[in-house]
Order: sequence, then structure tokens, then C-alpha cells
Amino acid sequence: MTDTRTTPARSITWEEVSWEDPRAAALREAMDAEVGPRYVPIRGASTPPGRPTGDDVETVVLALVDGEAAATGTLRLLPERLEVKRLFVGPAFRRLGLARAILAHLENAARARGAHELFLQTGNRQPDAIALYEREGWEHVEVFAPYDPSDGISVCFRKDLAPPAEG
Repeated sequence: MTDTRTTPARSITWEEVSWEDPRAAALREAMDAEVGPRYVPIRGASTPPGRPTGDDVETVVLALVDGEAAATGTLRLLPERLEVKRLFVGPAFRRLGLARAILAHLENAARARGAHELFLQTGNRQPDAIALYEREGWEHVEVFAPYDPSDGISVCFRKDLAPPAEG
């Protein structure tokens, strides 16, 4: 899948890539470097639970802005649900609507796989992410596996995947 749209003086291209794609991997590393330190006082050096692997990833979306890797998001298959993971927009590319667009791409990918709902988990020290999900119509739900409800970190969401309105 490749989709190209133009914003004022910027060309945005969307690609579905593999989990191993080095551009998506570099964005995930940048996410870890930015977000990880927020949780050190709570979690210490331990690895966060529920990290995706190449074995459970269904789709990885990559946004290229003027040919440069700008944002990514992943659709992962859990035992009983599809989950959005590792959504990140590089700092130089924020305020272009990429996070919202990645969510839309992942929601459509989930619909194409027959899903009627989609889930995600974020951390309580990511208020911008929480605000985005709330704005985009995601509802708060109980913490689900593989996350630990007793750690006080996880904030989980669900979204009904009704077909997009025709217009």
C-alpha cells in the first residue's frame, strides 16, 4: 500500500512495511529514547511489558514526509484482539496530523482483517497520547493482558470499528 498526499510544501507518502524495516525500527528507537525515561522512576531499568515482536505484528505503517521517515504505528495480533502499538511521530514532523492519520490507517487495516473493535495501551506519563486517543473517539477500558493492572502505569482504550461513513 502506498498513498501519497501533499500538504503545503510537503509530500506525505504512506507505506506498509515489515517490522524489521530499518526506518520504522529507527523511529521506535527514538520513541524509546524519548518516552522511556518518563517511566524510570516507576519501573527502573526493567523492560516494559507487552512489547511486540515480528511474530505477532500484522501491519506496520510508515509515513514519509518529503521522503524522510517521519512516523510509524503497528497493528499487533494478541490472542483475542488486535492492538495498536508503537505509534510515534518524530519531533520534526509533529503538528502535521500524522498520528491521527496513522490511527486511521491502522483502523482500516483492522477492518480489512475482519475486526469490529481495536484496542491499545499507553502509559500514564504520556498525556499527549492519552489526549489524542480520547479526541479520536477511543474509550477507556480495563487494563488487559499482557499488561499488569497493578503497576499503575497502563492506560487502555478500545474503539468500535463501525464502517466509515459513506459520503
